[in-house]
Amino acid sequence: MDRMDENHAMFRMFLLGPFALVDANGRSVTPKSQKAQALLAMLALSARGSRSRVWLRDKLWSDRSDDQAAASLRQALLDIHKALGSARNLLIADKNTVWLDMDRIVLDTDRMVRTERPADQITDELLEGIDIRDPEFEDWLTLERQNWYRRVEEGRIDDVFEPRQQPSRDIGKQSALLPSTGAPDQRKPGTPIDAAGSDHSGPPPSGDWQWVITLQSPIVIGAGEGGQIVALQFQNLIAKAILDGLAIGVTDLSFDSPHSGETGQKVSLPVCLQLRLTFDRGMVLIELAIKHLIDNRIHWLGSQMIGRSQLERAEFGTTVALISQAIDQLAYFQETQASDGRLARDGLFIDAVNAIFRLSHGDLENAERLLEEQLQYRPRSSTFAWLSFIRTFQVGQRFNVLNAHLLEEAQAYARKALELDPQNSVSLALVGHVHSFLFCEYDYAAGLFEKSIRLNPALPLGWDLYAMLHCYAGQPGKAVAMSRWVQELGVYSPHRYYFDTTKCIAAALGGDHAAAIAAGEEALRARPNFNSLLRYLASSHAHAGDLAGARRYLERLDVVEGGFSINAFRGSGYPLLKTGGGQLLIDGLRKAGARLR
Repeated sequence: MDRMDENHAMFRMFLLGPFALVDANGRSVTPKSQKAQALLAMLALSARGSRSRVWLRDKLWSDRSDDQAAASLRQALLDIHKALGSARNLLIADKNTVWLDMDRIVLDTDRMVRTERPADQITDELLEGIDIRDPEFEDWLTLERQNWYRRVEEGRIDDVFEPRQQPSRDIGKQSALLPSTGAPDQRKPGTPIDAAGSDHSGPPPSGDWQWVITLQSPIVIGAGEGGQIVALQFQNLIAKAILDGLAIGVTDLSFDSPHSGETGQKVSLPVCLQLRLTFDRGMVLIELAIKHLIDNRIHWLGSQMIGRSQLERAEFGTTVALISQAIDQLAYFQETQASDGRLARDGLFIDAVNAIFRLSHGDLENAERLLEEQLQYRPRSSTFAWLSFIRTFQVGQRFNVLNAHLLEEAQAYARKALELDPQNSVSLALVGHVHSFLFCEYDYAAGLFEKSIRLNPALPLGWDLYAMLHCYAGQPGKAVAMSRWVQELGVYSPHRYYFDTTKCIAAALGGDHAAAIAAGEEALRARPNFNSLLRYLASSHAHAGDLAGARRYLERLDVVEGGFSINAFRGSGYPLLKTGGGQLLIDGLRKAGARLR
């Protein structure tokens, strides 16, 4: 755990049952105001023990003007400081952010999970009796209670993978240029959905052909009432993952629409997806198959068991890995079928993404050219987001110097991506990474990541980049937990080395150098000249006492970067170097023999 051992903690916070906060002597320091209590609970349950003032105002005073909400927040903070007395530094606030010193607090929820008590023996409700009467807070509390039930059922402490409620006002404003993407269940029955998220019965704006894929009506066995609703909820996640991840259209036969294979200028991929749910007492078997359209032959089949109660609460947990695996299989089909002359332009997008992850200077330039070409015939939110994301690779690989022009380009592309579609999960994740890596705006970026994950929990890249944010913010323990989950989601991903790289970085920053070396050397087989890997491998080998191995990696790093020095690395704009893990990285590079200048 990241937090101090509970025997040395100064405070205990009780979130199960009525809220309470007590000091080391057992004296209650609980503020009297319920909104002050709610504020403390919301901070304690956040990813980093911190939230922006805007986010807190939106959740607790959403019905008031900005000025009134700001004044109410200040009063709540005063109430908390008054209750804490001489320990008022437990809660710290500046003009933008409020945070708790979680190293001094033990949560009863964490202790409860560690005791491994069966779920049916835990009867206290999370924040029982709290009555804020703000719809934004009620939405947040509902999500947190769902998250808590899942933690209890699955018995995990660190691997908490339910997204938090996102800020409602500090995510980019919607553009008047294009409508936002509607939820999958809001579309007209049987209408194909294009990659921008809009329903079109006619041809795409450019007159070009466009791929679509068919989702067959889900099969539900033994469910009784309500089974079809659960199946459609899961199918909606599949549709969202396809739309955002592959930028192709979806025809969903769940709405009883006849499918002609080729409608207007929409051409179906030669495969379709079939979802089947089999209910048996308290468990459900979820099966997802990719089948050939012509002979109904199964090309790929994945399955996962899940508890019925968990599924009926729409908490899909590890079953979303099936969706991620199916997306990777479909990406392969899209790539191989893009040789069709009518659809060559639609292949530009996947070609560009693959080029980005090949990492070389020439590949990044080629990816940028392909994305710009794709924009000429069909502007997409994710295309702008990938263009912004490329800037992080250019800086991280030291192909470009971090300067005002590059930052302005990255920011302009990121803003345009969110304007075109503020509901695109891929765009939200990529833009979140841009704001965390290039601008160190961790609180804002966390809101983007959480919204991305809420919309599409099957996106491994979103979880992976969110793990990296925790590395930048000095929380490698949480990053390691997320990276383990990413490896479950991305087990068949062609970019798996990238996810292994995050596991290497998080483990190295947390001091687990054996795990860092194992993950890093696995990733290095796919990308032998990835300088980020070489840095961490050199450092971790040095910390592990293998100075000869450390020097070999350092020599390779020196060749790749055309000369590596610690001062140049510090001046490159790379985040996290001021954290404890960052100092560990630098110390290891020094042990390996890295030059200072």
